[in-house]
Amino acid sequence: MRLHEVLSSPSKTLAISLAVFCFGILLARAVPVSWWQAFFLLAVVLCALCLIVRRRELRFLFALAAIFFFALFRFTSAMTPSMVLSLADVPSAAARVEGVVAGQVERRANTTRVVLEQVVVGRDARAGKLLVWAPLYPEIPFGARLVFNCRIAPPEPIEGFAYDRYLESQGILAVCLRPEYIDVIPSESFSVVGALLMVRDAAVHRLEQSVPEPHASFLTGLLLGGSSSLSRELKDDFAATGTSHILAASGFNVSLFSLTFLSWILTTRIGRRRGLLLATFLIVSYVLMAGATPAVVRAGIMGGVVIVSKWISRKAYLVNVLLATASVMLLIDPLVLSDVGFQLSFAATAGIIALTDRVSERLSFIPDLFALRTSFAASLCAILVTLPIVLWQFGTVSLVAPFVNLLVLPLVPYAMWLTLLALGAVTVFGTLVQAVFIPAWALSSFMLFVISAFGALPFALVEPAYAQILAAFVAAVLVAFFLRHRYASR
Repeated sequence: MRLHEVLSSPSKTLAISLAVFCFGILLARAVPVSWWQAFFLLAVVLCALCLIVRRRELRFLFALAAIFFFALFRFTSAMTPSMVLSLADVPSAAARVEGVVAGQVERRANTTRVVLEQVVVGRDARAGKLLVWAPLYPEIPFGARLVFNCRIAPPEPIEGFAYDRYLESQGILAVCLRPEYIDVIPSESFSVVGALLMVRDAAVHRLEQSVPEPHASFLTGLLLGGSSSLSRELKDDFAATGTSHILAASGFNVSLFSLTFLSWILTTRIGRRRGLLLATFLIVSYVLMAGATPAVVRAGIMGGVVIVSKWISRKAYLVNVLLATASVMLLIDPLVLSDVGFQLSFAATAGIIALTDRVSERLSFIPDLFALRTSFAASLCAILVTLPIVLWQFGTVSLVAPFVNLLVLPLVPYAMWLTLLALGAVTVFGTLVQAVFIPAWALSSFMLFVISAFGALPFALVEPAYAQILAAFVAAVLVAFFLRHRYASR
């Protein structure tokens, strides 16, 4: 493709510019953080050259270079400078710690997971967030200030998983495993996030009252994220069958939900415009109900991308929509690129949007009742596109994962939809309509049965010696397949 052909197309120009920004963020981890001022200066100089140079092609190349160096500057400036005291620099010794609870407080079987910001160690304020594994009591509300003694330690990888990188992507630089002498000081100010988390807790409590375990915890994980209430055996079954991702508040689930709901609603008399608006309303309601945490907002954005793709109905702009979404999220928080949840959400959404229609056409033997064919095709596309990331990040592949995912994933949007409708009905009409949870419970029973049955197989997990090479190979095959069909269709 020649440069003048790119410049003659605003869509292609925008796509290349956004791709260069994302590529710059990707490479920025390999450059020294201390160079951030030089990157900013280079970006400014290149922008000035864009204003001086008259030749259109050179101006565009200078603009791309400026975008690239700005991406390097944005990433390196977001990293904690070495001259600033951070939690990563705290010596491994017991100290007095003080901080404010940020985000959702997760109560698990024996511990409470709390993330603190505005952390003070001894008398020094420290940059970064602190992950604390506190006891169940005293209860810790959102926004409270905690004071305790603890030995702070840097996070470490866990069995091949880059747990430290995962926490770093969330701004967490240190962990505290055994806090002592905890003093909880509740916040006296009103917080919108705190109110949303109270709504979430009320929804979870309603589910626990209406549906028996482990179905209540499973449906909560599908809809709002989290698996802390599930038994260790069931968690192992999810890991062995490669289905743990459905228990996270991710764009994976929300994209499936959005596409399936849209495919069904557009076949009714509601109409296209009203159907899209209704789907948007459901996603916004989901984000608010789930507490509007960063992971949930990201999932909502990915679901919104699916709605936008249906709204514009023009395939030429889908790449731009995805790249623009990723660029905005990386501009706000460049470290999110290291988050496995972001990688899986973005890849799954891209696969669903780009490949679902083509795969669905080849699955004509599946009935399209209630958009079942679309759901199945979207699930298959999401599995294929996210496979390289799973291999690269976790170094494992499940022999039964493809079969289990193909049986379970198409049912995820229906389970989410039925659970949402049941929660709304019980909220409006009270406990007199508890029977509305029966369909969601039935789907949960089937899905858990499949996961438990396949998870009990002794050959569930295989750890290939060259997982990253295999991941690169699968990614190359997917890219070649996409490019072949893209140019063949022209």
